[in-house]
Amino acid sequence: MKSTSFLASLCLAAGITALSAQALAAPPAAQGTAGAGAGAMAAAAAAAEAEYVPTAQDFIGRWELTGAGLRRPPDLKSPETPEQKNGAAAWQQTTLAFYRAFDYLEIKPDGSFNFHQPGDGAAARCVWCGKWTFHDGSLWLDQGTGPRLDIFARQGDMRMSYTKETAEVSYYKWLVWSWTKLP
Repeated sequence: MKSTSFLASLCLAAGITALSAQALAAPPAAQGTAGAGAGAMAAAAAAAEAEYVPTAQDFIGRWELTGAGLRRPPDLKSPETPEQKNGAAAWQQTTLAFYRAFDYLEIKPDGSFNFHQPGDGAAARCVWCGKWTFHDGSLWLDQGTGPRLDIFARQGDMRMSYTKETAEVSYYKWLVWSWTKLP
């Protein structure tokens, strides 16, 4: 199921919303010829997973960066230009190098988060940390770019996107990150 939720997260990040979880799970030939009852149950399970609304508890834990993507910002009023796409791609490489300097993102039940550097112990000083809030089915990091964290499937990967820009011309809202929960 982990690969299904990751692929679903990437599809959603890319603006692809017409695929169902059942279609992503296996090609039709691999799904077999189950009876109508099993097919209806599979469709209901896929619909339930597609409509999954996480709780704050789902976000608690340690998360490792596993993917990066670009998407057209939902509030972009004019058609995207090649300059915007190229600028976003360049900015993604810069921020990816920054995120790779950290081992993992820890989200704690006390309302705090911490991006840990390699070798950090439990009592290591905070290099990049802060507070989070949970509302509207998403976890929000208290940062200037308004990072929004979403989980679209039970025990699925987490998607991080940005809701604010830091300057008149910046590309945070184009970036999408995928995180996988560590054991």
